[in-house]
Amino acid sequence: MKRITLIALALLSAFAQAENIKISKPKPSKALVYLSGAELSYRNNLYLNSGVHDIVIDGVSPILDENSISAYLKGGTVIDARKEVYYTETKTPIAQHQKYYYFIQKINDSIEDVEWEIKDCSNKLIALGKEKQLLLGNKMIRGEFTKDSLALLKASLDLLKVRLRTIDDESLVQEKRNGRMEKLLNQLNARLTYYTNLQNSNLNTIDPQSTQPIHQIIVSVDVQEAGNCQLVLKYFVYSAGWTPLIDIMASASKSSLKLIQRAKVYQSSGVDWKDIDLVLSTSNPSQTNDKPILSIWNLYFGYPNSYPAKVNKAMSRSMYNEVMKPEVATKSLAIQDDADGQSFDANQMEPVFTVDESVMRIEYTIKSSTNIASDNKPHHVVINSTDVPYTMAYSAVPKLDPDAFLMGKLVGWEDLNLLPSSARLYFDESFIGTTTIDPQTTSDTLLINLGRDKEVVMKRITLKEKCKEQVLSDYKVHTKSYEITIRNTKAIALDFDLEDQIPVSSDPNIKINLVDKDGANLNELNGQLSWHFKLKPKETKKVRFTYEVKYPKDKFIQGL
Repeated sequence: MKRITLIALALLSAFAQAENIKISKPKPSKALVYLSGAELSYRNNLYLNSGVHDIVIDGVSPILDENSISAYLKGGTVIDARKEVYYTETKTPIAQHQKYYYFIQKINDSIEDVEWEIKDCSNKLIALGKEKQLLLGNKMIRGEFTKDSLALLKASLDLLKVRLRTIDDESLVQEKRNGRMEKLLNQLNARLTYYTNLQNSNLNTIDPQSTQPIHQIIVSVDVQEAGNCQLVLKYFVYSAGWTPLIDIMASASKSSLKLIQRAKVYQSSGVDWKDIDLVLSTSNPSQTNDKPILSIWNLYFGYPNSYPAKVNKAMSRSMYNEVMKPEVATKSLAIQDDADGQSFDANQMEPVFTVDESVMRIEYTIKSSTNIASDNKPHHVVINSTDVPYTMAYSAVPKLDPDAFLMGKLVGWEDLNLLPSSARLYFDESFIGTTTIDPQTTSDTLLINLGRDKEVVMKRITLKEKCKEQVLSDYKVHTKSYEITIRNTKAIALDFDLEDQIPVSSDPNIKINLVDKDGANLNELNGQLSWHFKLKPKETKKVRFTYEVKYPKDKFIQGL
């Protein structure tokens, strides 16, 4: 116990004698951006004397995850790394402030004296006015006394004349004085406004950042020998991420299409990323790392499910794809515009990335330095541009849409490191729409929708003469027949995939029979019919299929 106490005292003594080394607002050197969140890295070269030091890094992200802070010192040992916040004192220009305060105080004193002078003038003018009113209202002056002698009246008039002249002279003096005081008061008020504005302007020149909280990380290190050291600091922020985007440029005259992979990067960490080494990762550290645990699987009686198991699986996968589907860009961006709005030639682009594949993730390292402001706005970065061999084929589902779709078939797409994303389509240098890329498929061929083609005309009709309803003993039999017409108006031959369907049922009392399939392949699990054929230039082709549904006559089938 005594030994532990001595070690603790020694450590406390070392911390008390630690040297503070401050690094103000360093720029992050690298950003590893995940689909949600980012890891920022700092590298600083320092010369440190032997002993314990506190390295203070100011200006880090105010919203960093404190649990994610990690530090490494090449040439020493990291004892501790922690986040702290401190507030700076408000910096004011004391001398200037006191100077203006002195002037303003003197002017206020003068204004107060002048206002008293004006008050004095006003009081004297009021007194003279009342005296004049009293003299003019005197009965003796007005001759209302009958016993007054002429000599007394004359004396009263002489007195009135002299006194009124004196009152008028004194009133004139006070009015002039009042005028001068009013003029002086206006000048003093104007001067007061001038110095007040100067004082406010001087106070407004204070850096507002000086009154804001300063977020910092303090790294305590122990250096055995003095020398050059390198400090590596990393931490994680949640307010960042990236979304994959793809531009697909195809042409009827080329056997390959160009895939331009882009990333829409955003961040609002509170720290601008200037000339940063950018790495995009497909992993997501925001997800839990706990392995799921199986619970007991109990079977019990209950009501049957409304949907077959295979339908539930399809719905679950659809919901998963909707969650994983990236946000479709809401703004139309020209294919020739990069993140800074400058044009580039997609055919002459040099590789701007490297790919590091591992069991856990794929990382795209952008070779050029990148600037991404902390504004939470999308910043577009080009990841890759590559030519991919493909074959073209037409596909159509006339039951749902009367148009034929041009499809690009990619083989060996696994080497492209694609992610589920939205894609903009360009055919023969014209924008034709958007689609989605789903590389999470088990097929060795990836289908890319290159848009509609109005030069292939299709029509699907019901052959009414072959459609009928019969009652045979205890059963009803519904017969349906359809005809699909496809016309190739182009001057070239087309590979064509045509799809339709017949109903299916898991109820053994409902029997479905494909009477005529006209060369179609039938998927008995989902009832899908598919034809594959070549359409010659200007050729018109017709396919027909007929099926019948047999079920008890006292039943009603929904959806037939």
